Amino acid sequence: MTDNRNDDRNNDRKDDRKAGIALIAGSLGGILTMAIHPTAKTSLPTDQVSHLMAMSGAVHSLGIVSILLLFLGACGLTRRIASADRIAFAAIVTYGFACVAIMIAAAVSGFIVPDIWNHMARDASDAAHQWQMIIYSVFQFNQAFARIFSVAASLAIILWSISALRNGGLGQRLAIYGCVVSPLIIIGIGIGHLRLDVHSMAAVWLAQAIWFIVAGWQLCAKKPLAMAAS
Repeated sequence: MTDNRNDDRNNDRKDDRKAGIALIAGSLGGILTMAIHPTAKTSLPTDQVSHLMAMSGAVHSLGIVSILLLFLGACGLTRRIASADRIAFAAIVTYGFACVAIMIAAAVSGFIVPDIWNHMARDASDAAHQWQMIIYSVFQFNQAFARIFSVAASLAIILWSISALRNGGLGQRLAIYGCVVSPLIIIGIGIGHLRLDVHSMAAVWLAQAIWFIVAGWQLCAKKPLAMAAS
């Protein structure tokens, strides 16, 4: 019986470490994605389009993998701090919703927009205005999903932080950080202060990544709940 309990504790410890590593790796991958994210105007020379298409595809592929890692880590985080009030469960559902939104945005930016640039570069110059309208429309589409992600991910962090304040499992300072910074992001988007271009999106991601990296470090460092209770 004791051996079984020790095995369960060891498995919990391994799961916590895996989740923590996934949170840290996903956050750092997202930071790298935003740091090397290509920017371009609505009009590009033909000789730059191929390079930009390859660069954009690679960068956004990294971003999509980072989101996958973050969601895997978030599942482990939720298991770690879950309680009867189901606040942590509500957080992972909300974060899953956010991940779907940002993956759509990344796919549009990484693969659809570069293809539009390619067609635009090959088309006659008198059609440039129509292509610019298409790019503008796609940008607005992308902005909508970026807002959904930023708000939903911030709400998920708030819920995880509230769960941690109520039930433990994460440090109190981290939980307070989540309860302060995340509402500021939501308010900034709501009043239009954060337009979520590349620079603003990088700021949002960094603010959230700090929370996830510290949470991941705590998952790697702390003992499992079963061991702590013994």
